[in-house]
Amino acid sequence: MAKAASKAERRRKRGRPIKQDVARTDSGRISRAANANEPPDKVAKEARMRLHGVSKEDASQPEAGTVIGRMKLSGELSKAQYDGLIRYSMTRERYMIAMGVPDSLRTRAGGVMNVAPDESDIGAVEAWGRVHNAVSEAQRQSNGNLVAALNFMVTRDEYYPHMVGDLRVVSNALVRHYGIDAREQIT
Repeated sequence: MAKAASKAERRRKRGRPIKQDVARTDSGRISRAANANEPPDKVAKEARMRLHGVSKEDASQPEAGTVIGRMKLSGELSKAQYDGLIRYSMTRERYMIAMGVPDSLRTRAGGVMNVAPDESDIGAVEAWGRVHNAVSEAQRQSNGNLVAALNFMVTRDEYYPHMVGDLRVVSNALVRHYGIDAREQIT
């Protein structure tokens, strides 16, 4: 019996000793990240403050992660304009999914492509047609390039200061199209 205990002791001492009090990943391996114990949102907040010049209070807002969100936080866009642009973005994304565009973030029907369109797909295509007509009408009445402002600043999430005016014009058209109350809303 004593001999069996000594064998178990020897088995236990094999290998490298386990390091105590170190950060580990979910799989149990030692984390090599420099700031593994910091929450991920803290890293995101610091990056927003450093890269975009956002204040500490604004960096904690989810809107600070996009160009139009930062414009809303800085007062360049009203809440109604921001809401119109967000709804445009959601309509566009749903249209891309319905059309089966390969570079869209998600595919419908659980990743299965080449499925016959259902009612929601047809509704998404019709909704996109109505939004496209509203933007086209605003473009006909404006001297700027509203479609480029939507493409670069909303879809691609790139900031171009010379397009801010055009973005405001097209966001006002989207506010009218979606029927959003244009009076400043209290949040």
